[in-house]
Amino acid sequence: MKDELWRRATEGDPIDLARLADREGAGGLLEGLEDGGPIGLAALAALPWAADADAAYQRLGEIVRQLDPAATAPVVGAIVRMAARPRRQTEPLDPPGLRSCAEALLTLAERKSLAKAVRAPAISALRMLSERGAVTAALIPTDLDPK
Repeated sequence: MKDELWRRATEGDPIDLARLADREGAGGLLEGLEDGGPIGLAALAALPWAADADAAYQRLGEIVRQLDPAATAPVVGAIVRMAARPRRQTEPLDPPGLRSCAEALLTLAERKSLAKAVRAPAISALRMLSERGAVTAALIPTDLDPK
């Protein structure tokens, strides 16, 4: 276990997750994600709380591409929570990373054989990311019924 704050964050308390995000930032949380297990899941849960969370889109998109699509739920969930954050009146931290992440989600969402529980969050994230110019809305699948 990294330290006491990481341990508490593994329990999912929003205050501890926000504290962890504030202390570690996106970079530290991505390092924790690489540890995997409970630490990795705590890092994913804390990412949306990080002020610089947008800097993590690139890496999260890479992970989506690497994982078995059925195992992407925690990563896609973090992307959904990050994309749902209110937009700030600042320059985007990593527009190419945002587009790369959207492309990975689009590839996932286009797989109609995946269960709705896997595709629906990816489609939701894509809709939110399209508002940021990361993907063209017309490219986002609308059919959620698995074939």
